[in-house]
Amino acid sequence: MAKKTPGKKHNSKSSNSMLSSMLTPIVIGALVISCCFGYLGLIERNTINTTSITIQAQSLADSQVALIDQALAQLKQRLSTIALSRELLGALQTQDQTVIDRYRQELTRAFPEADNVRIIVLGPLGIASLNKQRGELRNNIELDLVRHLSSGKNVEPEAYKLNDQWFFTVAEPVKSDDQKYANGALLVTLSGKYLTELLSRLDNSQGTTTLFQQFSNQRHLIASTGNNNAKEFSVTADTSVSLWQVSFTPSNELIARSSQSAMLIWVLLAASALTLFAIAGVIYTSLQRRLNSDIDLLMADKIRPHVFAIPSLEPLAQHIKNLHTQNAQKPAATKPAEPDKDTPSQTAAQAPRKPVETPKEKKPTQTTSAPDITLPNELPETIFRAYDIRGIAKQQLTNDVVFAIGLAIGSEALDRGQQSIVVAADGRHSSPQIRGAIVKGLLASGRDVIDIGTTPTPLMYFATHQLGTQSGVMITGSHNPADYNGIKVVIGGRALAGAAIQSLRDRIINKQLSTGQGEYRTQDIEDPYIDYIINDVAIAQPLKIVIDAGNGVAGSIAPRLFEELGCEVVPLYCDVDGDFPNHHPDPSVQANLQDLIRTVQEQEADLGIAFDGDGDRVAAVSASGAIIPADRLLMLLAQDVVSRNPGADVIFDVKCTRNLNTLISNYGGRPIMWKSGHSFMKEKMAETGALLGGEFSGHIFFKERWFGFDDGMYAAARLIEILSTTDPDLDAQVAVFPESISTPEISVATTDEQKFVIIEQLIQNNDFEGGKITTLDGVRVDFPDGWGLVRASNTTPTLVLRFEADTQQAMEHIQGLFKTQLVNIDNSLDINF
Repeated sequence: MAKKTPGKKHNSKSSNSMLSSMLTPIVIGALVISCCFGYLGLIERNTINTTSITIQAQSLADSQVALIDQALAQLKQRLSTIALSRELLGALQTQDQTVIDRYRQELTRAFPEADNVRIIVLGPLGIASLNKQRGELRNNIELDLVRHLSSGKNVEPEAYKLNDQWFFTVAEPVKSDDQKYANGALLVTLSGKYLTELLSRLDNSQGTTTLFQQFSNQRHLIASTGNNNAKEFSVTADTSVSLWQVSFTPSNELIARSSQSAMLIWVLLAASALTLFAIAGVIYTSLQRRLNSDIDLLMADKIRPHVFAIPSLEPLAQHIKNLHTQNAQKPAATKPAEPDKDTPSQTAAQAPRKPVETPKEKKPTQTTSAPDITLPNELPETIFRAYDIRGIAKQQLTNDVVFAIGLAIGSEALDRGQQSIVVAADGRHSSPQIRGAIVKGLLASGRDVIDIGTTPTPLMYFATHQLGTQSGVMITGSHNPADYNGIKVVIGGRALAGAAIQSLRDRIINKQLSTGQGEYRTQDIEDPYIDYIINDVAIAQPLKIVIDAGNGVAGSIAPRLFEELGCEVVPLYCDVDGDFPNHHPDPSVQANLQDLIRTVQEQEADLGIAFDGDGDRVAAVSASGAIIPADRLLMLLAQDVVSRNPGADVIFDVKCTRNLNTLISNYGGRPIMWKSGHSFMKEKMAETGALLGGEFSGHIFFKERWFGFDDGMYAAARLIEILSTTDPDLDAQVAVFPESISTPEISVATTDEQKFVIIEQLIQNNDFEGGKITTLDGVRVDFPDGWGLVRASNTTPTLVLRFEADTQQAMEHIQGLFKTQLVNIDNSLDINF
């Protein structure tokens, strides 16, 4: 029997160390998992509970949405089945009232749950031809539905409130596939109770379901059902209707059930942790036994072929065996020779360098030679006004001056990243020459020019949107005398005003001008403009209107536009004539509207419309011959816009009635008073996101369904849309609004320099007996029984005043205060009130 070799005895400490090193990862893993479970159980328990509740609440919200979407889809399907009837289409085309009435009865039978069903007959251009006795359209929401359906578009259901009750309307067009416009519209209106009953199918013990309609960042409740106990767990879900959203709030009972369900998670987590530790213990015991056996074999004198309990030890055993063999055969060791220090080792050798590439020569930037730039010797400071450039054409707006202005506009456009600029001109005799000079300046700055010809200012604005330039220049004197002209500028979608106008002059003086050679082309924009409005505005019944363009450029397009909208048009002074032979093209002056009043009454027209010289302002005369002030028109327009957009901002200038504040607020909008001037108003519209704005001078700005710029023709179209849908009697429409005693604009002549001096002195030194003074634009003073305003005109050398009061006595008192203050500053003023 062989003796055991000393020193080769199995060392238990070594085996335990090896075993520990093998088991350590398992133990650490179990500890990490246990810590994570403990963290979740002790620290994140509330979060997991909340997540469980939220998931369940979201599931119920989604199920309510699915219920609503399915019901709406079924309503649309039932309605479209009738809308596809060829018999109904033929009856609408031939105006066969018998068949139409029969289909109304069929609609009633098909929708017994409906509050109201209607068939709206549309004309050849999608213009509604309504029988007023039927009371077909009940509000502006339904008018919008018909307007969109008239062009054959499918529309979403829309909810609205009528007599403190919610309704929603589902609509379908009646048209053939090859028609652009629909011949009719089917409307089915259901009350909000229908939606409430749908939502009530969910067990009330689950929680509260609420259906909202979103308008201008405000939510309006349409239907609600259930018990509401835990608002902190509310979730929302979107329906197939873009403006509708469902909110679900779980009940306390549902929350308790969800918390109990979550407790099962903790039990499972604890059980999992215990199981891991138990498994680790079993593994430890088994490994220790097998490892001890294998180590005994490794410590033996001879390594015999053997199947190890731990297979990974076999390579180690073979390696030990090889070492024994090598040690037995190994000769005496010799000292290795030192390497040659002068020979670099392979690891130290440098990698071959890549050849250095010779940089390619940069091609010089190609530049187009610009014409010789000749700047004017004099640049009148007075032509650079608050919101445009304006002056006497032949004296101040000379070719050299206008060329330099074009160069400055082009340079400013370059700095703002703009390349193409739309150019247009009004019908004044001086406009072609000024347009030619401005085009040369723009081209010399390197800007491309798109010339849309002689056309109203709104079409220039429209072209900047449709052609994607975002920049444009309009040559127009607006309502100024015939020998005046001017330049309105839009760059990057913003009208230049104030300091931006003055900066153009600074560019020219400081010669901060770019040069180059742009490209020139022409473009027609009238047809796209008319098509856009026709597709937007729906006239419910044709009105007879008189259009007085005052021989301004609006006369070239306005009659055609309103005829294509379906109105009977009587043109008055619509021949473009830069001499303005009939009256001055300023509709804010009552004397300029006398011919329009007479023609409206003689023609027994429903309405009279007047435009200024470039078509961006509008005035209205009722069938009785009454001039409706622009701020009262704004009341009617605000009522229309805010009814569809609760919470919308509506902007008006300092010259407007303060009754607008109360009226806009009562309709759910937000009134904002701002300084006068089309550029200032457009800036404020963009800043606030307002959907409507208006000035007392007749500039009306629509952002709802339009682009936010002032457009007299579009504003008139929206006014006619309202009248044709509700009541064509404009007098009756505005009679319901509050009215105070007021004056028109009162002009007091002075000089361009003195008008600003007077206003500045009035701001610094005044005595208005405790009135509330606003210096937003000039000086406006509000009293308990009225207000007065004096401001410097931005277009003429005059002071502009306006007054409003509850009584005649209050009017005289307020006017007397203003007269005294002004005379104290400048007693040379001819104050005629």
